Amino acid sequence: MLIWKRYPALYVALLVLIGVSSAFFLPLISFTLFFKKRLFWIIPLLTLLYVKLLYPSLPKEDLGRAHFHIEEIKRHPGPVKTTFCYSGTIKTFEGEKGTYYHLPARLYLPLNQKHLPANIDYLITGTLTEISKGLYILKPARKTSWIPIEKTKSRAEWRYEKKQSVKKWIDSRFKDKKVALLLSALATGHLENRYLAYKFNAVGLQHLLAISGFHFALLSFFLAFFLKRFLPEKLLALSLILLLTTYFFYMGAAPSISRAWIGVLIYLIGLLFRYRPTPLNALGVALLVALLFDPLIILHIGFQLSFGATLGILLFYRPIEISLHKLFPKRPYLQLLSMSRLDQCGYLFCTYLRSVLALQGAVLTFTLPLLLFHFQTFPLASLFYNLFFPLLFSILLALFLLHLDFLTAPFATFLITLVENAPKKLLFSISPVQTLLLALPFILCLGIKKGSKIKFWIPDKPKNFRRLFLSFFKGRVW
Repeated sequence: MLIWKRYPALYVALLVLIGVSSAFFLPLISFTLFFKKRLFWIIPLLTLLYVKLLYPSLPKEDLGRAHFHIEEIKRHPGPVKTTFCYSGTIKTFEGEKGTYYHLPARLYLPLNQKHLPANIDYLITGTLTEISKGLYILKPARKTSWIPIEKTKSRAEWRYEKKQSVKKWIDSRFKDKKVALLLSALATGHLENRYLAYKFNAVGLQHLLAISGFHFALLSFFLAFFLKRFLPEKLLALSLILLLTTYFFYMGAAPSISRAWIGVLIYLIGLLFRYRPTPLNALGVALLVALLFDPLIILHIGFQLSFGATLGILLFYRPIEISLHKLFPKRPYLQLLSMSRLDQCGYLFCTYLRSVLALQGAVLTFTLPLLLFHFQTFPLASLFYNLFFPLLFSILLALFLLHLDFLTAPFATFLITLVENAPKKLLFSISPVQTLLLALPFILCLGIKKGSKIKFWIPDKPKNFRRLFLSFFKGRVW
């Protein structure tokens, strides 16, 4: 009940998440029967019914005609050749086996084929094939044309043209091709080079190339740093809302981008109306909006990692950071002033190290199980590279935004060299079984330590089965 009162948006979002999960995975909705308030039974149940009505069934493969709404177009560097990738939603698919609605899909076309404008919806006849749970590929039939649908609009073409203009502008500024590719990835959220993408994946830094809350926070900081010198607080908040919303429409509605945009938007609206929203409630609003508009997004790996990492930071960063005070203790300010310059630098480095280790631990609480579940492996090099690379990328982005090209180019080259020449001894991964074996001794020691302080009590004559079950399942600490 305390969670419900302090973080109602997050609580409702988690109940909706239970309902959506029950529609695609295990029937988690049964857990809500142990809540006292009937409202907490109704929300997951209504969500489950809503998802079942929206998606009575999901096709595996079918031939038919699709109403395709394009949300993004980009160049996709495939293993053999580069193609155009149209990403969007199939609003309606009338197939031989049935009719389906609101299916996320992709469509690939060769670069030598005529680029069709992505500013309108199309009727496309072809084959719909499931490539992963909740994601489809639409393969147009041969010798068929895309039929434009009148009175429909899409920002995909505008977004593609703007990103191509930004990419050309960056190419004209930097002669080194790898530097231009890296900076284009930071500016557009898409890396069009398989070699660099592989190198960044090998050391666990692919999250730095995807636009997320990290990039939104940096951009908000730089914009606020310059605008606050000229604008009052309310006008500053309104200006940031307009600028960041424009940036959101430019980047597209990927899960990490939507979450970051909604979180920043709620904070800025709070500044306008003089209230301070809690980060957990802001995350709850973002989660609720994402699930209601597209329930299938729960099957998206990017959605799971983005929200899992943010929830881990908000819940576990502070406790882990406090526990690290034993290893890196805090010093009083007067004691810090009495230290030598070398000791002060060492203390600042230890403070940075404490914060980074706490951040890594908080992020991995939810993302590590997800990574092991989806990819069956986890690169250990990421534990080392994530200690300092986010800070270096922040410096790179600052140099790029300040147009200090004489520093940006060599610094970007330096970062690319660090990634390309990663020590081979660090480039190994661990499997789920190895992770469990490494974590088991720590879990056992922690359980023994905590268990020695806990006494469980079960009532002799419980009034009903529900009370008996809760007493047995939760226990009571005396």
